[in-house]
Amino acid sequence: MLAAEAKAQIVVDDTLTPEELAATLVGTGVVISGVTIDCHDGGYAYFECVDCNVGMESGIVIVSGPATEVEGPNSGSGTGMSMGGGGDPDLEDLTTSTTYDACILEFDATVTSDSLQFDYVFGSEEYTTYVNSSFNDVFGLFISGPGIVGTQNLALVPFTTTSVAINNVNPLENEEYYVDNGVGCTPSFGGCTEDWLTAPYTTDDYYIEWDGFTTVLTARAAVTPCETYHLKLGVADAGDGILDSGVFIKAGSLSSPGVNISYEYDIDGYPEMIEGCNNGELNLSLSFVATDTIVVNLEITGTAGNGIDYSNIPTSVVFYPGDSLITIPIEAYEDALAEGVETIIITGELTCAIAGDSIILQINDSYPFDAWPEDTIICPGESVDLQASGAQVYIWTPINHLDTTSGPLVTSTPEETITYTVLGHFYACLETRELTIHVEESEADAGPDAVIYQGTSTELDGSGGVAYSWTPAESLSDPNIPNPEASPEEGTTYYLTVTTALGCEFTDSVNVAVLIEPQVYIPNAFTPNGDGTHDILRVLIFNEVTPLSFQIYNRWGKKVFETGDISIGWDGKVGDKEQEIGTYMYIFVGLDERGNEFTMNGTITLLR
Repeated sequence: MLAAEAKAQIVVDDTLTPEELAATLVGTGVVISGVTIDCHDGGYAYFECVDCNVGMESGIVIVSGPATEVEGPNSGSGTGMSMGGGGDPDLEDLTTSTTYDACILEFDATVTSDSLQFDYVFGSEEYTTYVNSSFNDVFGLFISGPGIVGTQNLALVPFTTTSVAINNVNPLENEEYYVDNGVGCTPSFGGCTEDWLTAPYTTDDYYIEWDGFTTVLTARAAVTPCETYHLKLGVADAGDGILDSGVFIKAGSLSSPGVNISYEYDIDGYPEMIEGCNNGELNLSLSFVATDTIVVNLEITGTAGNGIDYSNIPTSVVFYPGDSLITIPIEAYEDALAEGVETIIITGELTCAIAGDSIILQINDSYPFDAWPEDTIICPGESVDLQASGAQVYIWTPINHLDTTSGPLVTSTPEETITYTVLGHFYACLETRELTIHVEESEADAGPDAVIYQGTSTELDGSGGVAYSWTPAESLSDPNIPNPEASPEEGTTYYLTVTTALGCEFTDSVNVAVLIEPQVYIPNAFTPNGDGTHDILRVLIFNEVTPLSFQIYNRWGKKVFETGDISIGWDGKVGDKEQEIGTYMYIFVGLDERGNEFTMNGTITLLR
């Protein structure tokens, strides 16, 4: 009814009609009619307690002044004004003083059971200065009707016949039902001397404006089922019309609980039916012991079929004299169909045709077993917690990389992507869930090896991450970009660390050879394993060098490769036969740029 955003923690809406206002009070087993109100303008309103100290979330407020004055904080003691209104004779019967500015809401209520009740809070600005004075602001909650002699006031101090008023509920009397709102009370000459209002009462709108009020009290009356009663709710100033008082009445609390419907599940504490697992009993109870035969009609609706998805529920039950409880067993049939959540809605009505209590039961195909995270990705070496809920016993498979295989929480430190299955046992119910942990794989690549002349540079070509770090950094143009210029004075191995978007770190390396005359470079190792990297051993020639021959011998001196064309490299085979891992000797013969023949020899290592 109120805007979603409000400046105060208790907010009021004084635009509702009397009928709308009274309708907010209606709870179980009550129908109202004939609503009237006799009140000054703005003296009644609907309120919502967003976060305040009244003790109610919402309802109506009736005030002997403007209803809006209840909004906090309690900025000052003495809020109120005379509205120029008259009093009320019923209220004056509850006090020794003349009443002013009365605000009265009246209506008829038809009940379903032998009791009628509602919750209220009485508050006032008369607290606490005028405690035990003639300014005894008062309110009444009056009822009249069948079985009640005259008019009865329901606003009584609990377990007494004393009406609730300033002089009857305060820090000096019935203090257990009183809430101080910052003014305090120093006993003085039979009354109170107020303290100064200070923070947080004056600054925090959690606190309402009135200086004091009661705890949430309940008004109750014994009534006759299916009869109609007249209610009169009123408040007035007493002694003068200056400082205001009022009453909060909780929304939905006006009730006459007749047939109470509840359900007891086979599995204690689990509030949903499960096909084949969790059935139970429907309980229909009266708030009184039947003195005559009482027929309760049951309306059965919902998405589940009566007698199809669950055992048949009758459309009426009979309470005989002396009865107060009827129990009906209900079984949810296991049909192996994926139907989702189905509902059973049961409403009970007494023969006076006033809507009674109702209950909504849910039938699940299976119990709501859950496990998480369902699909996650981590860096190599990291751990992840796997959790499940809803079961009594948990079993995890496979056992690889788990710290334990049972319980609702396990920890995995996988070396590679893996999928786990958790089996949950809940009484006779079994459910499984699968959780996959992806381990991010390295895509770090420092690029191909390079050979440069001394005094020149080459551009490195790193990839595989979102952040880069090269070492050593001394001969690089920028060690924190993927493609820095490298200008080493001698052969150098550069190590690249990449950081992925996930935050994982991976490394790779690249060799940069620095050549001095003659400009021939022969790698000292290669890996002919078919992975596309360093699979072929080739001679690299720079400047004016003419190759004559390139020969490779195994450790027994047997020639395994020979070529005069340096575009042809050795793939580690003789014919189709892969050669052994080990050390081989090479002899390179060429002519330099002056035409002089020179020979280079050395060793290479074949790896796989």
